[in-house]
Amino acid sequence: MYLPQTEIATGGVTVVIPARNEEPTIARVVEGVQDALPEVRTIVVDDASSDDTGGAGREAGADVLRLDEWSGYAGALRHGYEAALAGGSRVIAQIDGDGQHEPADLPRLIENLARADVVVGSRFLDGGDYRPTVLRRAGMAGCRWLTARAGGPDLSDPTSGYRALKRWVARDIADAGFPRGLTESSLLIRLARRGVRMAEVPVRMYPSDGVSMHDGLAGGAHALRIGWDVAGLVARPGAR
Repeated sequence: MYLPQTEIATGGVTVVIPARNEEPTIARVVEGVQDALPEVRTIVVDDASSDDTGGAGREAGADVLRLDEWSGYAGALRHGYEAALAGGSRVIAQIDGDGQHEPADLPRLIENLARADVVVGSRFLDGGDYRPTVLRRAGMAGCRWLTARAGGPDLSDPTSGYRALKRWVARDIADAGFPRGLTESSLLIRLARRGVRMAEVPVRMYPSDGVSMHDGLAGGAHALRIGWDVAGLVARPGAR
């Protein structure tokens, strides 16, 4: 039987934190991860930051993988997966470096890998108090509807980037890359179509404290890309 708690105790878990220009928040995130899971390895993937994100992460106790050229959120995650896998990790969790995710919820994600291959943290389960803008909430609702139409997993928060994965799933993503550079709904649909088991647990999320990798016009364009790609999967129900 697969026992994630055993993996935590034996150092088989790595937490990957993609980060770009998040010097003000990264140390607090790293320290929160280490408080929640003292035995795990923490890797900050510094995505060509112009500030001292990497230095702040290293000083807080994380291993830092510095990317000299901008790779984007998906690219940073992929590099982090590869580093974690090279170190022998059997479980990989991912958490953002901007302070949006609550590190204390990490054990819940990892422990639920006993019943799934991927566990997604949802800000909408158990009456969570996360309050996105009207436009963002509408976009999330659209992603949920399209994901269900495309045969994806029945999740309340398919756009959540707070996740834990078993090694073989992370290995597959590291080898193949994220489809069209997208890490959210379209990836989960493709995984579900291949028989990957998914579960969802409640987590706490907060407004970003710093300069998030998902902010501004880039974030809006990314949301449009997600919607377009998922709509394409609805139209191609056999695509993988």
